[in-house]
Amino acid sequence: MTQIDRYVLFLYGRVFVICFLTLSGLLVVVQLFTNVDEFMTFGKARGGFAKGLWEYFGPQVLSLYDRMCGLITLLATMFVMAWLARTHELTAILAAGISKGRIVRPLLIASIGMITLGAILRETLIPQFASVLSKSPKDLTGDAEKPLKPTEDYDQGLLIGGRSLVPAKRLILQPAFKFNGPVTSITRQITGYSAEYHDADANHPSGYLVNAFASAENLADQHSIRNSDGVFLLLPKDNPWLSSSQCFIPSIIEFDVLTGGGKKQFASTADLIWQVKNQGHQQVADLKVTVHSRFVQPLLDFTQLLIGIPLILSNIHRNVVNMIASCVLSFALFFGISIGLRTLGANATLLTPAAAAWAPLLIFAPIAWSRSTVAMES
Repeated sequence: MTQIDRYVLFLYGRVFVICFLTLSGLLVVVQLFTNVDEFMTFGKARGGFAKGLWEYFGPQVLSLYDRMCGLITLLATMFVMAWLARTHELTAILAAGISKGRIVRPLLIASIGMITLGAILRETLIPQFASVLSKSPKDLTGDAEKPLKPTEDYDQGLLIGGRSLVPAKRLILQPAFKFNGPVTSITRQITGYSAEYHDADANHPSGYLVNAFASAENLADQHSIRNSDGVFLLLPKDNPWLSSSQCFIPSIIEFDVLTGGGKKQFASTADLIWQVKNQGHQQVADLKVTVHSRFVQPLLDFTQLLIGIPLILSNIHRNVVNMIASCVLSFALFFGISIGLRTLGANATLLTPAAAAWAPLLIFAPIAWSRSTVAMES
């Protein structure tokens, strides 16, 4: 590593940290001053206002790095090259016979390191804070209700509905469970005052404990519904751990799915693969797109950087504002196309999940590589 490489990397690291801290500070300030009451209440419950802010914004900052590291590497590279041009250091380096590609090379290597760090955080630290990251500031007190997304459990022959959700307590208010499987031998629907999601234990598989349950039929003297395919309904008559006003409805549909699946974007790839295998048919296309996206995301971040390299090098001696605008516009266009293709794959309309996730890389990577190579050799 030459002295010029160390100097360029120092500039890159400084700009990268400044950009990241700026975005993080903007996130904290906007959320803090628009939700002061919620954070005050949350801070009291957690033993201190500062501690509450740390517990909420610490994971948020990690997630921000994961989402924005691709853009920050592009901005850091752009500002370094603009600084070298502004101070005329770039002119002296080029006059010494050093190509643009040689100058950019340490920046590309550093960017690969930053993108790799984002992937590591995505698989290790961020999943540990999924429950916090999936909450908005208004959810911190634990009392905010959210709309319920009616969801069908194909394996159990069950449609889960209700008035609303209390995510902090994993509670469905005024639930309605409609059956089209084995349970229809005794009832078509069970309603209740509330239903709380429970993980599997020695008494039951994962599912929903319904309080003050009711149905059109009298279920007081009925036995639970079990067969060789599994457990479909647990009733008080043969389950002493249930009170007379409770029943238990097994389901592989996790509570987070009813909220729209907010937690899945923060789960590790291993957990997502497990969900694809065990969530039945529910949202399987969306989950498959997310799994494929995890593998392709670091490559997409680097591709986005390569797309920006020709824009940076072609505007390096011109207006810096034009260079910033062109880089941001290219990032927005690339991001928009990627999201559009993933949406098509998640809805299983025109593209398969694998094709939707990998299509942006297959389309843009060859173009980005060829254009950036030409720009760096010029």
